[in-house]
Amino acid sequence: MLNPLFMKKCFFGLLLLLSGMVMAQNPHTTYLIKAGKLFDSETGEFKTGMVILVKDQRIEAVKPEQEVTEAEKSGYTVVDLSSYAVLPGLIDAHTHLLYREVIHPGNTVQSMDLIKELTTEGDAYRALYGAARAKAYLLAGITAVQDLGNSGQYGDIALRRAINEGLAPGPRMRCAGRGLASEGGQLPGLIYKHRDIVDDEYRIIKGPEDAIQAVRENITQGADVIKIYANNTPNNTMLSVDEIKAIVGEAHRYGLRVTAHATDNKAVYNAVIGGVDGIEHGYSMDDTTMQLMARKGTILVPTDGDSVTFVRYAQIANPDDKSAAANVMGFRRYLGSRLRAAIRDGVMVAAGSDDYVDFKLPFSEPSKRTLIGYAESGVPIPRVLQFATINGSRQLNWSREIGVLKRGYYADIIAVDGDLDTDIHAILKVHFVMKGGQVVVQ
Repeated sequence: MLNPLFMKKCFFGLLLLLSGMVMAQNPHTTYLIKAGKLFDSETGEFKTGMVILVKDQRIEAVKPEQEVTEAEKSGYTVVDLSSYAVLPGLIDAHTHLLYREVIHPGNTVQSMDLIKELTTEGDAYRALYGAARAKAYLLAGITAVQDLGNSGQYGDIALRRAINEGLAPGPRMRCAGRGLASEGGQLPGLIYKHRDIVDDEYRIIKGPEDAIQAVRENITQGADVIKIYANNTPNNTMLSVDEIKAIVGEAHRYGLRVTAHATDNKAVYNAVIGGVDGIEHGYSMDDTTMQLMARKGTILVPTDGDSVTFVRYAQIANPDDKSAAANVMGFRRYLGSRLRAAIRDGVMVAAGSDDYVDFKLPFSEPSKRTLIGYAESGVPIPRVLQFATINGSRQLNWSREIGVLKRGYYADIIAVDGDLDTDIHAILKVHFVMKGGQVVVQ
């Protein structure tokens, strides 16, 4: 097995090659941003006649335009976004920037693709691929992500470092490193002598004491969130509740949140009983489980997609099956009913795309289509935007830094063309992006 430290150095060295790709970024300065309709993520309201004052990396003030002083008018660089909807930078709470799976005609997405990637594509390709996607996310107005594994041996952490040091453009990143899973991870069909392949992507847990050690290993490598696999679909192994409790206890001791891949009701229930902070996917949950989540404050990250991505999946996977699109849309409607039930039961929801399937769409578009999917499920647009801003900041443990346009928060600000308050598709039409007080799209 390759040494994780060597892997990180390898990734970092490769990302140095991307320095020529970095967008020209102006030095931190002061801006007066005139907003058309400003989305207040705390109240869920669109406000008119507002301005945002930015100084260096952070927001200095948000106030009505008539309250702007002459000194502010003359001393700040004016950015006129009065024809656009202005909102906090979007947050995707479930990404896999360094990983993709293809759709096979006549079949479905298979975890065998991960085995192929681990054994044929190599770390260099994954590093370059991840950096390209990170840049695309930022340009699309996604200014923060939580990257949840499938990045090899800590490739996500190397990418985060490159972004933070200005070597490659990209969003703010929370990184999980290797996901903590029970035997086999999500790699099906491996004969035992090849099980070392699993260790490139997952940290296999062998009891509560080993679970504690695994948390410490990830923290040492730079993880700032712990991802667990409460169940291991397509394998049928699961972490025990005692193992989950051990992971959560140790992570919380270091101030890290724990979020759980959990696709069926039993896995979700076990994870919530174990004390996790978030549930990823939650495709099948009953009312008892959702009500327990609400009482415990466990955040749901529903990775549901929209009608476009579902139909595209069906058409590529089953090009000769005329009923395929209708069949997948039936599942899409089921996911919508599950989401509405969770909201009804009081579960907090954060937006997350789980964007790794190659739909032959531009990088980042499937992530934003997740928001369209929530609206298709009947969630009002202001609430959808809260999923991707203030709620996302809570899931990322950045609730005092991002996700809200107010004094002291990072100046992560985007503007979109169109009537976002009435048409969620406007989220695809980004006109302006600022991250940490630096204009990256205008």
